[in-house]
Amino acid sequence: MQYRITAPVHGHTGIVAGITFADGVATCCDPPLGAIEYFRRHGYELVCLDVEPEPDTVIGFTAEAPEATVTPKDTPPKPAGRNRTAGKRGDEE
Repeated sequence: MQYRITAPVHGHTGIVAGITFADGVATCCDPPLGAIEYFRRHGYELVCLDVEPEPDTVIGFTAEAPEATVTPKDTPPKPAGRNRTAGKRGDEE
């Protein structure tokens, strides 16, 4: 999201929370969450410059999306080892 940030001190030029200000105004794209929180706590004016998406635009998941189902296995996995289903040698004569 793109923001226009106005400093509480008119005409401030410099870097605050990693954002560069010129004459008290900065424009930035996707500022860090910590910077946004800092600006709000210290009286900066934040204005989101992004335009609202049109109603037909799908962003993310919709309610019609099928839910994922998890099915547990019916039987637990068998331990690795020798195959003991065949009889002992010499028993089948």
